[in-house]
Amino acid sequence: MKVIILIDAKNFERGVYSLCERRKEFRFIDFHKLNKFIIEYLSNNPQYKNILLQHIRTYFYSGEYTENLIRKIDKFLKENPSKANHVSILLDKCKREYKKQSNFLKFTKNYLFFEVKLKPLQFSQSDLRILQKGVDVQLAVDLVDFTHKNVYDIGVILSGDIDLIESVKNAKGMGKQIIIMGNSSVTAEEMKRHADLFIDIERFNEAQLNQFTHIYNKKENLVGL
Repeated sequence: MKVIILIDAKNFERGVYSLCERRKEFRFIDFHKLNKFIIEYLSNNPQYKNILLQHIRTYFYSGEYTENLIRKIDKFLKENPSKANHVSILLDKCKREYKKQSNFLKFTKNYLFFEVKLKPLQFSQSDLRILQKGVDVQLAVDLVDFTHKNVYDIGVILSGDIDLIESVKNAKGMGKQIIIMGNSSVTAEEMKRHADLFIDIERFNEAQLNQFTHIYNKKENLVGL
C-alpha cells in the first residue's frame, strides 16, 4: 500500500513541545527520520500485518520567514519608535528564525522523497505579531488533489487542525485510509473521530521518541523550524 505523509510543521511541533513540557525535557524533531519511524510503526500495527507499506513522499508545510518580512518589520520599527520595545524583540526573533529556517531548508535538499511547501509569513501591524496564513489550506487542497489522482492508499497527517476535517472526509469517502498522528491535547476531537487511526505521541515511550526526536544538547547546533 502506498503511503504519503503530510506534516503541518507548526501544529505538529506544538504537540511535541506540549509533550516536552509535561516530561520536563526539551526535544527537537528530526524530520529526516520521521518517515522511517512512521512506516515501521504502522508495519507493527495489527491492521497492516503482512502488508507491504511503501513510502511515496513526505510533504512538509510551514510558514516562511523572508527578507521581505524582516524589511517590513524594520520599516515599521523606524516609523513607530514608541513601540520599539516590543517590535525590536519581534524583529530579532524574526532574524534568528530566518537564519535557522534557511539552514533547515539547505538540509532538506538532501532528504529523500521530502518536499517542502512554504507560505510567506505576514506581519500584523495592528496586533504586532507574525501570522501564518494558508498553510492548512494548502495541505487540505493537496490531500484532496492526491486523493482524486489516486497517488496514495494511506495518508498520514501530522496535524490535528479542525480546518482539515472536510478534506479528511473527502479522502475517506473515496476509499483512502487516513491516519492522524499528533498530541491528543492539541488535536481536535472531531479529527480523532474521523481518523481511521489516531496515533497519540503522548503514549510514546522514550525509545520511540528517540527514533524521530533528539533531546537538546547545548553542544549541538539545532537545525529546524
